[in-house]
Amino acid sequence: MPAVKRDVLGALIAVAIVGAICYGLATAKPDFLLTKPKPFVAGLGKQNTDKVVMRVNGDPITETEFAASFSQLPEEMQRQFASVQGKEAFAEQLIRLKILEQEGHRMGVEHDPRVAGALAADRTNIIASAAAQKLVPVPTEDAVNRFYAQNQGRFNALNLSHILIAYQGGSIPPKNGPAPSQEEAVNRALQVYQKLKGGADFKALARQVSDETASAVKGGELGPFSQGMLPPDIEGQVFRLHPGEISGPIPSTFGIHIFKVNGTAPVPLDRVRNVISRRVQQQNTLDRVELLRKSAKVEFDPTTFPEKAKPVVRRKP
Repeated sequence: MPAVKRDVLGALIAVAIVGAICYGLATAKPDFLLTKPKPFVAGLGKQNTDKVVMRVNGDPITETEFAASFSQLPEEMQRQFASVQGKEAFAEQLIRLKILEQEGHRMGVEHDPRVAGALAADRTNIIASAAAQKLVPVPTEDAVNRFYAQNQGRFNALNLSHILIAYQGGSIPPKNGPAPSQEEAVNRALQVYQKLKGGADFKALARQVSDETASAVKGGELGPFSQGMLPPDIEGQVFRLHPGEISGPIPSTFGIHIFKVNGTAPVPLDRVRNVISRRVQQQNTLDRVELLRKSAKVEFDPTTFPEKAKPVVRRKP
């Protein structure tokens, strides 16, 4: 929801992961010695025609590898690190990961069966994902229009209003006084809910008690939301409501919400065309994979999969 945004400092969580790893290694006191870093030597390391954007102890990191690592960040963090300074900060964390990888190679951790298994699983996921994108072509315009027409009810937008009660640790600060505990915030929200059930005006209460100030000045109005636009922990409950209905208190990382559905309206095709295209392509890919599964020869280890390894007894017609 546009008015509800996490604190920018949340983006530093990903960066802190590397620091935590380094701290864990230091406190665990591993029985190995860090080797002296190799000096930078032009051309040293992996051979690749891709542009090298930096080298760590002579080991190159290419533009493609950097972009792939950056793309693994959540979209919100990618936006926050999109500046030159942000990418430089991310580069520093990638350098630390590369140093840990180098130390891992020196210790031979890739020969550990668990590590080798994890690497094999990652390789399978990456190649399978790339194959899935190429296995089935992008749906035609007719296919997208047909899906939209057959699933019209799934593309209705809810016009929402909400009242939000902040709590300690939530993303939205209270507009007055210290933040209550989550339990206290839930109790406050329950009191507001009871007033609404008793006939209190939603807009007036939103202006009075909602801690989400951007919507509070508008009587709690948030605007239209189609499926996929709200956080999953909120969407599942909100989309069960009918026009005019009010939800009970719904906790989220932002605060404790009380939602009201003001009405519904169909979402124009142009706004969901890309979503439909991806959904149709995913379904077509799943169908294609199921056909490939039927023709695949699979042998099961009987001690691991006793039921699967049993011979199939075909009945005579």
